[in-house]
Amino acid sequence: MIGNPEDMMVEAVKRATRRANPALEKLLEVHLRLNANAGFELAYRDPKRFKDFVNRLFGEYSGRLLEMLIVDEIKRMLEIGEDLENLEKAVEILRMIV
Repeated sequence: MIGNPEDMMVEAVKRATRRANPALEKLLEVHLRLNANAGFELAYRDPKRFKDFVNRLFGEYSGRLLEMLIVDEIKRMLEIGEDLENLEKAVEILRMIV
């Protein structure tokens, strides 16, 4: 298991994008680097801003789907059954647990 909460979030984003479609990982990474001057760590550092960039790239529906996949990956990594509704709550849990 990855111990650093930010690293865990980055890994969760990578896993989620691969689950959705392996091509999405690079696409999202390039989009974030060009437009947000950040990488997947933005999901941990500023989840709302991360979601805004994801929604701009993929649309609101697909952005929400990716968010749910990321949250699911966090739950798997932490081995928790807690009902997490969104990325912000997942980051809050990561900051408390890890």
